[in-house]
Amino acid sequence: MEIAAYSPQYLPALRALYMASRTSTFTWLDSRGYQLTDFDAHVTDDTIYVAVTGDRVLGFIAVYEPDNFIHHLFIADDAQGIGVGTKLLAMLTEFNGRPQILKCLVKNEKAMQFYLAKGFVELGKGTGVVGDYLVLRNE
Repeated sequence: MEIAAYSPQYLPALRALYMASRTSTFTWLDSRGYQLTDFDAHVTDDTIYVAVTGDRVLGFIAVYEPDNFIHHLFIADDAQGIGVGTKLLAMLTEFNGRPQILKCLVKNEKAMQFYLAKGFVELGKGTGVVGDYLVLRNE
C-alpha cells in the first residue's frame, strides 16, 4: 500500500468509495439523496491523499491544511482493519508534524473507537445537522 497525492485519475473511485462508505456507515441517516458528486462538493478546499494498492483505491483522507483539520477519513469497507486509516494519519503527522483536529459523529462508534485508540482526545462537543459530534485532537 502506498499513499499518493490526489490526481484526477482517482476521482471515479473516490466518488464511489465516499458514497458507499457513507451509506454503510451512517445507517441512522437517510441516504436516498446521496450522489456520486457529493464527494466533489464536500472536499472543495481540502488537500486529499489516497491510499492505493496497485490500481485499487483503499481509502482517502481530506484535510484543510491551514488548520490541519481532517474533514474526511474514509476507508473501503473491505479494506478496514488492515492499517489503511492508521497509515493515512501517520502520513499527515510525518508530513507536517502538527496535531490533527477533527469532528466525529458520536453515533459513528467504530470511528470513535478508532480515533481514541490512535491517541485522539476530546476537546469539545456539539450538535450539527446530522447529529451530535465530538471535537477530537491527537497530541
